[in-house]
Amino acid sequence: SSGINAEYGHNGGVTEGYAWSQTAQDLDVKLVLPRPDIKASDLKIDIKAHGMQVQMKQESELKMILQRTFHDSIKAEESMWSLHKGECIQVSLEKVREGYWWTSLFKDDGHEISLASIDTTRQIGEFPAEEQACVQKLMFDQRQKQLGLPTSEEMQQEEILKRAWNAEGSPFAGTDFDMSKVNINR
Repeated sequence: SSGINAEYGHNGGVTEGYAWSQTAQDLDVKLVLPRPDIKASDLKIDIKAHGMQVQMKQESELKMILQRTFHDSIKAEESMWSLHKGECIQVSLEKVREGYWWTSLFKDDGHEISLASIDTTRQIGEFPAEEQACVQKLMFDQRQKQLGLPTSEEMQQEEILKRAWNAEGSPFAGTDFDMSKVNINR
């Protein structure tokens, strides 16, 4: 087996020699091994911002097995590769232009995908922490509204009212908190 199956190419593609998938930030590439018994020490892989080359030791010299230019730029210093023995070479790449969807892994390779076929939804974990918190709050509030329960803001207002209920000078001091006695315009 080549270590690459047809389901692999999420937002990417599968060719005879490689498969690739992408998110808004990253690319994941699986290259078919020239031989199943290859060792990492037999490989020389050079990843640059605009392309990559893979060479394999054959007897006393290096044989070029891949030399291609990327569709767009990657952050070479953030790239890494690993050998999955007997299966494939896996390469992880980070896009320079986050959110830019590639239509092919390499320029002029004849394996273009349609932008319309790309699933542009993002997992919540792909967002910065501040945006994740905002999205989670919105989702919580929406769920609360659907269940007829107070939103996070309404819960916060209720907490403030509870503290003020028994505060010095409050007309409600000494009585049990009763939200129905409070009129809040929303």
